[in-house]
Amino acid sequence: MALGAASLVAAQSASLPLMGWNSYNQYSCTPTDSAMAATINALADNGFVAAGYKMFQIDCGWQAFTRNATTGSLAVDATNFPRGLQPLADLARQRGLSWGMYTDQGVRACDTISTPRPGSLGHEAADAAFFASLGASYVKVDNCYVTANDNAPKAARTDFPSRFGNMTQALRAHGIALAGACQWGVPYSSPTGLEGPAQWAPASNYTSFRLSDDITNDWVSVVRISNQMMHIANAGLSGPGRFADADLLEVGNGKLTADESRSHFALWAMLKSPLFISTDVVNPSADTRAILLNKRLIAVNQDPLGAPVKLVQRWSNDRDLYAGPLANGDLAVLLVEHGGNPRTLSIDFSAQLGVASADVEDLWSGATAAAATSWSAAVGAHGNIALRLSRVVQAAAAAPAAAVTWYEAETAALADGANVQACSGCSGGKKAGYVGTLTFSGVRSARATAAVRFDYVNGDVQFSFDNKTNARGAAVSVNGGPATEVYFPVTGYNWDTDVWRSFLVELSGFNTSGANTITVKGGTYLSQYAPDFDRIGVVA
Repeated sequence: MALGAASLVAAQSASLPLMGWNSYNQYSCTPTDSAMAATINALADNGFVAAGYKMFQIDCGWQAFTRNATTGSLAVDATNFPRGLQPLADLARQRGLSWGMYTDQGVRACDTISTPRPGSLGHEAADAAFFASLGASYVKVDNCYVTANDNAPKAARTDFPSRFGNMTQALRAHGIALAGACQWGVPYSSPTGLEGPAQWAPASNYTSFRLSDDITNDWVSVVRISNQMMHIANAGLSGPGRFADADLLEVGNGKLTADESRSHFALWAMLKSPLFISTDVVNPSADTRAILLNKRLIAVNQDPLGAPVKLVQRWSNDRDLYAGPLANGDLAVLLVEHGGNPRTLSIDFSAQLGVASADVEDLWSGATAAAATSWSAAVGAHGNIALRLSRVVQAAAAAPAAAVTWYEAETAALADGANVQACSGCSGGKKAGYVGTLTFSGVRSARATAAVRFDYVNGDVQFSFDNKTNARGAAVSVNGGPATEVYFPVTGYNWDTDVWRSFLVELSGFNTSGANTITVKGGTYLSQYAPDFDRIGVVA
């Protein structure tokens, strides 16, 4: 294929999140010829290719331990792949799949064995030529062993755009325009402060970027990654040509419950993450097939607008509500249960979504309703309600709009280590940090139970394997009443600029005829400190 034609195909593909299969979660860094061939055939025979999973991507472990002495490129492990990779790449294309490769932009590649294989750092041109010789249309680029003795560096670095950019420059020279930056959400130390891959990777010609550290096969990891995605969606940093990748799917791998697996898949689909199956598709369970082949959720993921859902409101340790637009004017809606309690949940379209009525399709059951104003369904622990709303009638705006009164955190009473700090992204240029305890006085509310707006900063980006959730906790109380535990998601990387504005927290106990106090305390089980606070807003 000529370079121009290859680039055109890749550019078209970059307009939608990739869907496919990746070897890592099932085979780690020990894929083999026979296992890959069986998987390719199963993807075609079991309906996955027809459903849209058309990128076959081999992950770590295909490389030999030394480079090709003639070309200087990575060589293929002859023990695990005695035929080389070309027969597999040809088989993939024969069965309706594209071929994707893996490499690492370090001196060694990520590996799960004691002697790591070589990476591509300093060999980008030779390796890109080899990938192109196989007809690869996509390459995942990992971040291990930037130096020979550091497997998975997590400290901020200054070289991400240049180091990763060298690989995409070589790939594009060989007609490969689809590339995924897999640097685990490690901060880039830019001249203007810390940034995440959502900010630098697209400019380095990556069509997708891992938004977080590796997924692990548990519910906490699903929560951690979804919390880290929220600020990317809020900032409009994911979409066609630059999709945030929430990592491989764990559906089918035996640790998540069926309800958790459905919520995991629905989140990834509606966040417009690439959807890469990474489990056994030769003998998948009925539940696994039903989840991964859900055509209604796949249609939302592949919607041409490419806009991820955004968090509408969080009721901490209870439920999260998301919504986002689709290309034809429909609305994707997702409610995820976080309390671990099987129950019936409801969505009030007007109060929570600003929708007077809409036709509804349940994306799991297929049930429909016309001109509905709400939706209720029984959900399991960590289950979800996933809806598509069409013929949407917007609710009439309140007239006049209710006024919000703002209370600056730096003027509140600060205790237990809390202090005032400079913050260029905050109103008034200041915030309260190291909270401690923060007490707002003289607060007036028009309602006894009100959705209070919090403008805050949380740059505490967290990584895998430490059982953390990319959220900071705080206990918030009104007039000395019972405290509400609130989990504030990460807002970005820069504590000076990355402010989440109008994060809604439902609080009760307000006196509607007089002044109130709102007290915020850090030190919950989630974190030693609360996030930093800019201000709070209440409808008076």
